[in-house]
Amino acid sequence: MSYNNNGTMNLYHYSTSPAEKLTLEPEYFTSNTSRHSRKEKEVSTIPRVFFYANPDKTEMMIAKDPSRKLFVTEVPAPRVYDLKRDPEGFMAFIRQQRLEKEMLPLGMNLRLGVDWDKLLNLIKSKYDGVFYSIGGGEIDIVAWFKPIKVSKAEE
Repeated sequence: MSYNNNGTMNLYHYSTSPAEKLTLEPEYFTSNTSRHSRKEKEVSTIPRVFFYANPDKTEMMIAKDPSRKLFVTEVPAPRVYDLKRDPEGFMAFIRQQRLEKEMLPLGMNLRLGVDWDKLLNLIKSKYDGVFYSIGGGEIDIVAWFKPIKVSKAEE
C-alpha cells in the first residue's frame, strides 16, 4: 500500500454537509438510499464508511458534484488491511470454506452478499478498515468499519 506516510494514511470523503467537522457513522450506510450506497449494499451489508485514498483519483459522479465538499482524516496505516495484496490470505480462506461446503472450483469469484459479508467480517475482526480498488483498479478505496471524525479539507 503506497499511501503509508510514516505510519499514517490520509483518507478522503465527500459530503454535502456544511459542517467543518463531522463524525461519520458506518451504521448510516445501512439506511442511506443513494444509488451509490445501494450498489455497495449489493456487495456486502456490513456497515462501513467509504473513503478515497487519493483525492485526485475519484469517481466522477462523486467528486464533480458541486454540492459535495471534500473532508479528510488521518488513520494509523497498520489498522488498514491491504486486500489488494491480501497478505493474510483472507480471500483464499473464504473461497476454501465455500469449496469445502459446496464443492465448487477454487478459482471462482466471491459471491455478492454472503461471501463478501464473511470476508469483511473476518477483516473487521482484526482491522478498522480495508484497502482495495474499484473502477478496474484505477480508484483506491478504504472502507472504514468504525465511527470516524473528519474535517473539511482546505480548498
